[in-house]
Amino acid sequence: MDWVKKEFNIQNIETATDKAVLIKMPHRSAYDGFLFWHPAKLVRQASHGNGFYHTFSYNESFEFRLVKYGHGKYNSREIIDSRTVSAEEMNSVDFV
Repeated sequence: MDWVKKEFNIQNIETATDKAVLIKMPHRSAYDGFLFWHPAKLVRQASHGNGFYHTFSYNESFEFRLVKYGHGKYNSREIIDSRTVSAEEMNSVDFV
């Protein structure tokens, strides 16, 4: 089982907890506006870029649940759209 490391800019981190990191999908992708939670133990600071870049790791069995939250005053925590993306599809997304 091969592991993949995707590099992304720290600006794509929406929020982080002890257990998970909420990562925004890039604007120039087909998934603009979507976010996904990823285990914090699989997110690391990249070895270059002075802390501006991080990586998240996954293997080919991962499935990413992308969600889009409302932007209004009363629905900001409500999921208004969701999609499931395979590891293969995530490989094609350019984060940097």
